[in-house]
Amino acid sequence: MKKVMAFLLMLNMLWVTTTGTLGLEDIQKKTLYDFEIMVGDETGELHLERTITRAEAAKMICVAGSVTPQTVFTEEDGFPDVNVEHWAFPYVCALKEAGIVNGDENGHFNPENEITNEEIVKMIVALLGYSELAIARGGYPAGYTAQAGVLGITKGMQFAVNVPAVRRDVAIMIYQALDVPLMVMDEEGIYVINNGKNGVPLRTLRMNIGR
Repeated sequence: MKKVMAFLLMLNMLWVTTTGTLGLEDIQKKTLYDFEIMVGDETGELHLERTITRAEAAKMICVAGSVTPQTVFTEEDGFPDVNVEHWAFPYVCALKEAGIVNGDENGHFNPENEITNEEIVKMIVALLGYSELAIARGGYPAGYTAQAGVLGITKGMQFAVNVPAVRRDVAIMIYQALDVPLMVMDEEGIYVINNGKNGVPLRTLRMNIGR
């Protein structure tokens, strides 16, 4: 048990640094824009230096994962603090149904709160289907952080803990997640990484988006 705690502490120490240091390359911007994951304002400006709300992140995750927003829903499908009139209600409901987002200790989603680095990492890892492995590594937040590193989602990036994520870093993480093989449960209830090897088909977010 002491070894496990020491390992988790080490992971957290690796996470505690500065904010992300990578820049967003033109090809990354174009890809995210073309896929409508990030559309910017009326002039197309992405405002990469700004933070992002949990509601905005929910829409980005839905688009990146081709998670279809619900069109028929009731109040019970969402969270107490996200009513049916909220613009992000369909996206939040869809992610809740997919098991990608959960409520806080009060069962709230907190749509207007700035999303933290740890929270967006958890969303992306869950979107890719790797929650079981993340839980096995210690769960939220250290296990998801570790799993994101293994998958290359946070490659070349450094973050501070418990601080709002900035759009630039969210964009880079989502872009780096586009080509990660998806992990899905097969008909026998076994999790399989769809990496295109040993007769297993290759499946990625990039391949599914827009279909």
